[in-house]
Amino acid sequence: MLVPVSNAYSGYQELIPNANNVQHPCIPNYRWPGVGHENRNGGGTRNIFGQDFANAGHQWTRSLCLQDSDGDGRTNGEELGDPSCVWSEGQVPSRTFNITHPGVCEPLTDAKCLGKNNFVSCQLESFDNCNVIKNTDIRTLDLRFPTFSVPASETNYVCMSFDLPQDQDYHVVADQAIINNSNVLHHMLLYGCDDVNSTFYSTPTLCGMSGSVCNSIIAGWTVGQSGSCLGDNVGVRIGVTGYKKARLEIHYNNPSMVSTYRDSSGLRLYYRPARSDVQDLYTLMTGQTMLELPPGQARVEKVGVCKGSCTSLLFKQPVYLMSAINHMHYLGRSMKIELYRNGILVANLTDDEYYSYDSPKTHDHYPHLQILPGDEIVTKCVYNTMTSKRWVYFGEATSDEMCLGFLSIYPKSALNFAKTLCVAKSSLSYCELAQGTPLNGCDWKKLLTPTNPETVRIATDLYKNCNLDGFCRPECKEIVRNISSSPCFQGDTGKFVKSYLAMSKEGLDILGRLQSCPVSSVQNCTVQQCPNRCDVDISGSAYAGAPGVSQVSSYLLVVLLVISWSLSHKH
Repeated sequence: MLVPVSNAYSGYQELIPNANNVQHPCIPNYRWPGVGHENRNGGGTRNIFGQDFANAGHQWTRSLCLQDSDGDGRTNGEELGDPSCVWSEGQVPSRTFNITHPGVCEPLTDAKCLGKNNFVSCQLESFDNCNVIKNTDIRTLDLRFPTFSVPASETNYVCMSFDLPQDQDYHVVADQAIINNSNVLHHMLLYGCDDVNSTFYSTPTLCGMSGSVCNSIIAGWTVGQSGSCLGDNVGVRIGVTGYKKARLEIHYNNPSMVSTYRDSSGLRLYYRPARSDVQDLYTLMTGQTMLELPPGQARVEKVGVCKGSCTSLLFKQPVYLMSAINHMHYLGRSMKIELYRNGILVANLTDDEYYSYDSPKTHDHYPHLQILPGDEIVTKCVYNTMTSKRWVYFGEATSDEMCLGFLSIYPKSALNFAKTLCVAKSSLSYCELAQGTPLNGCDWKKLLTPTNPETVRIATDLYKNCNLDGFCRPECKEIVRNISSSPCFQGDTGKFVKSYLAMSKEGLDILGRLQSCPVSSVQNCTVQQCPNRCDVDISGSAYAGAPGVSQVSSYLLVVLLVISWSLSHKH
């Protein structure tokens, strides 16, 4: 039986401007998705705005827009980003930022608001229902940053490394967030480092999302949670035969770019001496990383498939699912993860009919659900982009989007690899990429091999014959046409190849030269014009004037290291 731990909110959001974008009146970084209810997650008693909305027939009327439901001196339209009362369902509101609550009188401490907001709680979630941490053999370890200045930029990933106990084996059975500055905290993840010689950050250091060395999740926190409790029968192994080092990664969301924020947040680990009857836990990540979300759409669905061929590769025996959690950002509306066996739906691993980033649900399974090698795991994410005026893509920032599922499974010994994930990149699988499997007729691994003669020829031809200034040289047209017609540059495979090229300056250079003569719209020019438009000196040798070729080869080697984990990582 799948058991979510929090309630869903109502489906009236699409009938109200910016209903999914209402800020919590007193907890930074939190929102109030159940805008018409006293419970911020929806359901139960209506607040004063919810009563007015019901009286208006659950419609956004001009009369409702002009009302000041909460009596704070601002109309409902002004609070919800429709001050002129012209919004209608399916439109993008005139303002999509600084959205305040039309049912909460603000400022909360103002005399006119006293007695009106008794349902509003300004307290973060408490961690008080975990029985395992009351055992006498439990020890604690606080892993937190020393006080430091948060950078004055919107999105920052900051990392710091820590040594874990190594005198014997232990199991981490619970973790709790230590919140110092809730104004900027987005989420925290503690990764176990499989390589004890990995880069050690002794102070908080800008790091981007965690790299390929420390990527096994030990613990984590996100907005809306207080901690996690694994219980008596499972745990994450640390110590002599477990993780010896860990990297704490904190995502700071500072859209106002405040320069005076300081923070010393972190995680508290509850751990105990390892016992043979306790199963080693592992977090498997699923989902979709190729997201392209157009603006102004009420519903955009993206699907990521962890294929049966992947689970057969990843699992050498059945594993058991203890719990699962969904992760999207603020455009996310609903999300579910499904388990299929021989093409037949076995169970929903998660099912958030109404997803709320601020109130993540942990979907527990009793009894624990068996997943077999060969089973297929399908992740479905639905977004509403009505409040967005731009295309949104997968990315680190809160203003970007994600489609990821985190499955807590055991035993870890059932995994064929020390580092395991099963996310998709469009229709492609990272399992296939890791094995170097040719995709749709493209031997991409060979293409990304620096010494491959075909790779060298392509790079040389582009540097010799194609510009970066948008001018289409005649000799470049046929080169671009031939490269673009290759299976490696078409469809989902092409997106994959191009997305990795776009991760470096040299790769962007190649893409820019390819784009100088778009196949669908090739510019016309004369040969006489070209000498003055050439941006490289190609005299002397094939590589003269094209210093980027060797740099590209180095980059392609890095790509192979990043996207592949080899059989040498087996347990």
